[in-house]
Amino acid sequence: MRLKLKYSLPLVQVLVAVALLVWTARWERSLMRLNDMPGTPPSFTLLIAINAPLAVPSALVFRCLPGWWADIALLVAIAVFWCWAALNIESWQQSRRILMFSWTPLRLLGDVIGVGIGVICALVLSRDFVLWRAYGFPRVPSLTGWLWFIPCTFLPILWSVVLILSFGRDFVYCLLHPKAQLDSLRVT
Repeated sequence: MRLKLKYSLPLVQVLVAVALLVWTARWERSLMRLNDMPGTPPSFTLLIAINAPLAVPSALVFRCLPGWWADIALLVAIAVFWCWAALNIESWQQSRRILMFSWTPLRLLGDVIGVGIGVICALVLSRDFVLWRAYGFPRVPSLTGWLWFIPCTFLPILWSVVLILSFGRDFVYCLLHPKAQLDSLRVT
């Protein structure tokens, strides 16, 4: 029996997220003995880098929800996001198009939102690079710092490129072929 991608990918990502959230809680608890403001744990930075398109919505939710509800909301958002990503992967393999709304104005709005999220990921990353230089952080991280620096830098870049290219391509396709899109969705 072959596991379907739309079930296995969200499950794996939620398990990874739970492990990183537990690691974050333990890290914060152990450092709170030494420092009252320990900063962002590396495990949480990695979690947000893996799920970079959810960074802005999760930042808004963390301020509003008390206690564990923020973590629960983040886990639900990760499950839904990766289910959507798995469905898009399957749709791309079948028809070389992303899974999106059939009504053209809503589809164009979704494409603009997808490109916007990709641009936000790129802007946040470029802002971090400017801050690194402004505060005099070393250009070459330490040997153990590379383990966090590489995924936390290149995953948002990858997400940004994928979102901008895939949704931008779909936006241009919808503008150039508005009638072909509706004809391909009709069931006879």
